[in-house]
Amino acid sequence: MKHLPLASLMLGLAALPALAQAPAPSAAAQQDARARTINTGGENGAYHTLFCPPFPPALARVYFNGYACTPSRGTLENISRTLQAPGAIGFVQLDVFSREAARRTAELSKLTVIRRDIACEGLWMVTRNEQLNNLGDVQGFARRMTFILPPRESGSTASFNYLRETDPDGLGQVPEANIRYARDATDVINQVAANTEGAVGFFVQFADPTNANIRLLVERNLRVVPVVSRELLRARVGDQAVYEVQEFNLSEGGVLGIGGRARTATTACTPVAVITAVPEALPAGNAQADQRDLIMRLREVPSAQLLPQQGAIARLISGTRRMSQTAVDGMVTAAEAAKRAAQRAVN
Repeated sequence: MKHLPLASLMLGLAALPALAQAPAPSAAAQQDARARTINTGGENGAYHTLFCPPFPPALARVYFNGYACTPSRGTLENISRTLQAPGAIGFVQLDVFSREAARRTAELSKLTVIRRDIACEGLWMVTRNEQLNNLGDVQGFARRMTFILPPRESGSTASFNYLRETDPDGLGQVPEANIRYARDATDVINQVAANTEGAVGFFVQFADPTNANIRLLVERNLRVVPVVSRELLRARVGDQAVYEVQEFNLSEGGVLGIGGRARTATTACTPVAVITAVPEALPAGNAQADQRDLIMRLREVPSAQLLPQQGAIARLISGTRRMSQTAVDGMVTAAEAAKRAAQRAVN
């Protein structure tokens, strides 16, 4: 057996007290750090890179210091983190939040929507099949179609499942065996573009024409099916609509459609919502008072101060056009007629 020199042994023993004295973060400190997170999504996603950065300065101006944009796996994880660390803030797709609130009513009653006026994420249903003009065409043939979605745990797939639940006689007829899961939205687009059997892809994406997926959708000349139906527009979280119908520009920055024309698409979108815990979820006293003030202060911030400041993105958000009720009613009527015709053909 090899013996250590006495001097080395003494140095090692002398270091032990210093190691033992190094304090580990207390549970309270760790909880406080989690409570000062603004949970976003992927590091390269719109929530993290565009929508979150204006929030820490806005909070610091009213002495809510130390909040940091923190990447996550998206809406479902942001809900969980906000429940586990009251005081934390989370970005969520409003439709996914609404679905979870309906399924976990008691648990999610501990959360509140601070605001939902930042931006609206488009619901993109894409196909090569030129006979699919509106959602009614898809609803009528839904049980025989192949659908290609992002991963099971993604917010996009949660949105699609919400549509299935709110539309039992249409998209609710899609059998699980007819759903294929892709690696991500890019893979969805590529699989649909390569499919020759009329497959339909679905994903949720902020309609930034400089985004690689929106560019790819245009470059592959995929057909956008407007995700608009009466069932979808009835969806509510509290007394607020879960979906809006907007026209989006898909060709900003030089990406043009066939013939060099600027390309637009109309579809439903779900607002980006910002959530946190209700004050009563925190300990009584100063913690509840601060949480109540945080919610009030964030609701009072003018929306322009919370929008992405980059020129192209700011112009894009301000340039989207919300469809009139007359136009939406016309789209709903056309979808219902197409659905009835498709169902007659199927049956």
